[in-house]
Amino acid sequence: MITTIIVLSVLLVVSVFVNINQLRKQEDQSDYISDLEQSNLDYYEYFNGLKTKVNQANSEIRNADRQGAFEASDEVGTSFKLIKEVMEDLNRGVN
Repeated sequence: MITTIIVLSVLLVVSVFVNINQLRKQEDQSDYISDLEQSNLDYYEYFNGLKTKVNQANSEIRNADRQGAFEASDEVGTSFKLIKEVMEDLNRGVN
């Protein structure tokens, strides 16, 4: 009878420690998941802001050269074409 009580008491103590350990691990994972969700939300907001800015910049580049004056210029034309290509690549990448 006494050995049964001792064995059950030991098992109870071990079970309590195991449960406490599992609870700590679960809390750590919950914290990690919360941090990850916040990080994803921050990234999503940043990407949407970047997408808006790229679209605005692309529109401004197109409006700046409606008549083709910049693109036709020798000095400015090369730089403008490069900027325009970069803006088009960015616009394709974010849309």
